[in-house]
Amino acid sequence: MSDTAKPEAPRRRGRRPSASGEGSSDIQSLDRAISILEVLAGIDFTSLAEIGRRTGLPISTVHRQLQTLEHRGLVGHDVETGLWSVGVGLFRIGSAYLRIRKLPEIARPVLRMLQQETEETINLSKFEEPVIVCVGQAESHASVRAFFRPGSELPLHASAAGKAVLAVLAPERRKKLLEGYIYTRFTNSTHRDEGSLLADVEQTFQRGYALDNEEHSLGMRCVGTAILNEFGEPAGTISVSAPNFRMPEERIVTFGNAVMAAARQLTLRYAGRST
Repeated sequence: MSDTAKPEAPRRRGRRPSASGEGSSDIQSLDRAISILEVLAGIDFTSLAEIGRRTGLPISTVHRQLQTLEHRGLVGHDVETGLWSVGVGLFRIGSAYLRIRKLPEIARPVLRMLQQETEETINLSKFEEPVIVCVGQAESHASVRAFFRPGSELPLHASAAGKAVLAVLAPERRKKLLEGYIYTRFTNSTHRDEGSLLADVEQTFQRGYALDNEEHSLGMRCVGTAILNEFGEPAGTISVSAPNFRMPEERIVTFGNAVMAAARQLTLRYAGRST
């Protein structure tokens, strides 16, 4: 038997793994806290039991998490009713995003993707009540194509953007918006009164996208749908414009489905919620 000692194995650099799985435990705890905050964000006031039911977490775990979140001001607790709600600290965190979010910047990659998919002009508008303004565009490379100058206003009654906004507005806001509205005639297909416009708006709501069928410009069609904010209200619209011969009736549904998918992405990016 040799008396030669075995060389010591080289030590690995870095933090020594925790025997108790500390890192994994921290991540799990954070995930649970986020689940609780997501529940509270969807309900004004709710009970401990309801939070447990919706998250699938044990009541003791929920209570422990809520106490920590309350200490940091992220949730509030009404001692009289025992109900929980989001706290002002969460508003402070969320408002930081509101300060920096800009629809054109958020939408840019989605506009490019939709333009590549359809090979047509993609329009982005912002709803600044009572007007809808074109704020971005990804142009088609075809020689015959639609074009809206950024900053131009889009008519409520004669644009896919306008009808898409009207379709998701609360009825009282829609009524106020159309009071005294002037139905300027652009083509023979332009809506001339509130009755015909609202019938079209109802169809828009049912199918999920609006159609401008030569109502603003002869020979041009446009399909669009609304982008929603965190309150489910219209923040703007995304639409596809093309000449009739590249958007025949049999392709309208295809374009409509494409803009609806893009609008869902933008609503998620802009408001952190799905439509």
